[in-house]
Amino acid sequence: MNVLSSFIVALSLSMDNFAVTIASGCSAGRDLRFKHIFSVSMCFVMAHVLMFSAGWFGGKELGRVIDRFDHWAAFVVLVFIGLKMVKEAFEKKENPNLCRIISFKSILALALATSLDALLVGIALSLTAAPFALTLLSMAVCVFVTSYAGFYLGNFLGARFGTAVEVLGGVALAGVGVRVLLSGLGIC
Repeated sequence: MNVLSSFIVALSLSMDNFAVTIASGCSAGRDLRFKHIFSVSMCFVMAHVLMFSAGWFGGKELGRVIDRFDHWAAFVVLVFIGLKMVKEAFEKKENPNLCRIISFKSILALALATSLDALLVGIALSLTAAPFALTLLSMAVCVFVTSYAGFYLGNFLGARFGTAVEVLGGVALAGVGVRVLLSGLGIC
């Protein structure tokens, strides 16, 4: 897995929180404060870093057992998560106001919910030759930038842009899964 693949995985993992912060930016109106946006963005980063690391180090032990099938496991997990993201993008949201960030508890819940994919991707990538530090750093930067930018973009672009971003992230993640499988099979 190269630098571009690490960046694509990182960007794909940050799409859920991007959609959430866009919606939150839409509901915040003109009352966007630097301190609030910075702390929310850091909360999203920490959740993603912890979940990805937990998946990675838990997956290392599993990887020693199923070394012959690692590319298949990575393919299945990455494609599953990617398709799940695409499916969720098209599902009708029951309550569009759920993304409003009101308290620290709400921020924490959203950060953990959007970082669950990072746990599974950490497991999947630990079974490949993916560089841990590069992927983790790329993910942290992407999550911070997309979270921070999401609040501002939400004010200008509206809630409907979130669906397109989720679809793009899901397709990209599934594409990385296909590339990992083809690489593991020696095709590319």
